[in-house]
Formats: sequence, C-alpha cells, structure tokens
Amino acid sequence: MAGDGFPANAGSTRTETSVTRFSTVDYARKDRLAAWCEVYGKAMCRQDIEPAGESDLLADVVIRQLPGLITMKGSRFEATYTRRKSQVDSDNLFVTITLAGTFAARQLGREAFMQTGDAFVGTGAEPLVSIVSPGECRVLTLSVPCSMIASAVPGLDAMYGRVIPAANPALQMLTRYVGVLEDPDVSAVSELQAASVRHAQELLTLALGATRDATVTARLGGGRAARLREIKADIERAIGREEISVGAIAARHRLPVRYVQRLFEAEGASFTEYVLGRRLARAYSLLTDRRFADLPISAIALEVGFGNQPYFNRSFRGQYGASPSEVRAGQAGISGAN
Repeated sequence: MAGDGFPANAGSTRTETSVTRFSTVDYARKDRLAAWCEVYGKAMCRQDIEPAGESDLLADVVIRQLPGLITMKGSRFEATYTRRKSQVDSDNLFVTITLAGTFAARQLGREAFMQTGDAFVGTGAEPLVSIVSPGECRVLTLSVPCSMIASAVPGLDAMYGRVIPAANPALQMLTRYVGVLEDPDVSAVSELQAASVRHAQELLTLALGATRDATVTARLGGGRAARLREIKADIERAIGREEISVGAIAARHRLPVRYVQRLFEAEGASFTEYVLGRRLARAYSLLTDRRFADLPISAIALEVGFGNQPYFNRSFRGQYGASPSEVRAGQAGISGAN
C-alpha cells in the first residue's frame, strides 16, 4: 500500500490531493479481508464485507481524493458488501461504473443489476447491499457531496438505487474523462485540477439529468416534459434579470399555476425549491470564477436575484455547507457547481 494517507471519509473537505494505491497481494491471505475492510471503509464508506467461496481475496485499487470529488478505480473480489444503518456517516452521492464484469445492488427497496458500462447511483445516507459477481469485477466509483449535484438535478432522490445505462453518452464521456484526473501534470497545477474536477462534476450532472429526464418524460408524457423544459429554460434566462414567481411564469406560458406546480412536483421538487437551487448554483459559479474575484458578494447576491443578504447567506450555507466567502476563498474544499 502506498500513498499519503486515507481520506477521513467520503465527505471530507480537504483541499489537497491524496492518492492511495492498495493491493491485497501485499498481505498474507489471512490478513487480506481485514486490510481491505480498513481501506474501503476509510476511503469510501463503512461496510461489512462477506467474501463468497474460498477465493484468494484479490483487490487492487487506486483511490484519489480531490477537492469536491473522490474516485476509486480497480478490481474487487467476489463478496457481499453491506452498509447497515449504524454505519451511515455521509450523505455523499456515489456512482459506481462497471468497467468489467457484473454486480448487483439493493437500496431503498430498489434492485439493480449492472453489466459492463452501466453505472449504479447510490447515496451514502442510506443502507446498501451490493453483491460482486464471480470473476473479474473492475469498477470506477465516484463520490461527490450531494449538495454539489442536487440543485442541478431536482428529484435526485428518485434515482438512488437505479441504473444509468451504458448507452448514456454523458456517462461514456465521464468514464473516459476521469483519466484526465489521473494525469500528474494536471494534479500539479491547482487551476487545471479545479477545472478538471468541475468538468467531471458537470458530466456526472448531465448523465444523471439525462437519465432522470427520461424517467420524467415517461411519467409525464412527451408533451408535458417538453413544457417543463421550456419553463426551465425561461427560468434560467430570467435569473438576475427579473422577479421569478410561479404566477408570472404560468401567465407567460399561458398555463394554470397549479399545472406548472405539478410539473415540478413530478420531479420531486417544488417550483420554489427549483428556482432557489438554480439561483444558488449561479451564485456558486460566480464565486468560483476568477473573472469575478473583485465583485462583492453582496453584488453577486443581487445579480442572482437575492435582495436579502442574510437570507442569501443562510440559503447558500444550507445548500453547500459553507459560506459564500469560504467558497470564494477556497476554504470549503470544493471546486465547482453545476
């Protein structure tokens, strides 16, 4: 095992990069399970690991902790991984991409079976059971603070325990793009590292959003889903330029107010929650953009539609777990929003 230490947990906010390389080959057969449990529990999340059969317990992974993102890439031996309620210690979003082999998972009463190229969407805030199948199973797991994704993917909770199919173009690009994060020349330059992490988060958001949108379209029907997209585009254009209310939006689209509200409720978020999330995401983008480094935080709040500074500060901290000034200064250990 090599590296500069393990992340404290998947929700850590350290700003430096940590790379850990681990292989059970470095341990005697009798010590491999305990070593793997220790590494996996510290790097990703605590779980009980029950090996299947009499395998050699071979696991070989590289774990990277970056500001706002943790990745684990490598192979796992055949076993059942169970996270009990008492072991929950993070609300991070986990997306596990199958690079080779298969595995199954159960969370929130939903069952999923992943083949090569598919990805499983899970949350660290709930118990989980995953079963690694016999033979080679190589995966790429990404762990991201939920607050950095949720505002861009309303109704994210409905995706936990489900599959992003291998045919998803954004998922395919994300799988390839993670290789950029492994380039030592990129990690050596903080600006390049921050940009690459932000791009990975954006691709993850696109993959989640496209899958969620397909589900919403099936639930709403093509016509209502198209209406919802038009309304969202209208909201995006209006942020910072005019007051946004469900009444004004409904009138502009010649729709009943309750109809508009129901479109958003079908995604699992209210109209007000969606608008708030998009305003905060726009503020986050401005705060982390060096071009606006001299723009006062109060001006940014006004720019995205907040007339009340204390309310903006409370809402921002509630969404991202850090104040606007901490995010601007880089003290929050996160590098971008969608």
